[in-house]
Amino acid sequence: MPTLRPARPEDLPAIARLSHKTLLLGREGSGVFPSEALWGELFVAPYLRAGCCSLVAEEGGQVVGYILGACALLPLALALLARLPGVLLRFLLGGYGPRLPHLRYLLRLLLFPGPKAPQKAYPAHLHIAVDPKAQGHGLGRALLAAFLECLRAKGVRGVQLSTTRANRAARGLYRSLGFRVYAKRASPFWAPYLGRPLVHEVWVKELGVVGEEAPKERASRRCRWP
Repeated sequence: MPTLRPARPEDLPAIARLSHKTLLLGREGSGVFPSEALWGELFVAPYLRAGCCSLVAEEGGQVVGYILGACALLPLALALLARLPGVLLRFLLGGYGPRLPHLRYLLRLLLFPGPKAPQKAYPAHLHIAVDPKAQGHGLGRALLAAFLECLRAKGVRGVQLSTTRANRAARGLYRSLGFRVYAKRASPFWAPYLGRPLVHEVWVKELGVVGEEAPKERASRRCRWP
């Protein structure tokens, strides 16, 4: 059975591999963003260096799920900026492979941002993924419940996450743990990759103090994952 533990900097390759494997709405994303290494530097490493409450699920020495979190945006931005000159130089020298697909993806992120909730009320955010082979056994629920408990212990007042209307299973999980849709917006971001636009959503949850855990979240921890 998988066990949950805090994510460590040395988990970067494994988390990047799984994150890259599921970036296309749960499917493998090399056709969208070819370099797994560059994906890891931009979208995983800052959380391992300056995030909070990040966890991995490990089975047989392999990472089969993760949740990457941050209690605020500024530490992530500073961690990324510190590494950006080296990453940019390697990128310009072709160290991450063909440049055009990566530039296209990053430019579309800037042009078509998803909706956001107010940082003051919901300062924390997260990214979560479970290996398709490990799905369907409550692992995502265990990761998210443990993450929320950690945020409460740190006194974080609220958390937000982004998803799309197409991600039905994840939306059901978020709703069951007390998240609600704060805002939504139709976006053409995914159109070149999927052939259609999608509705992007931001979900939020207010967090109580330690000891005020919602009944559904208490129940979620009684799953078979240690």
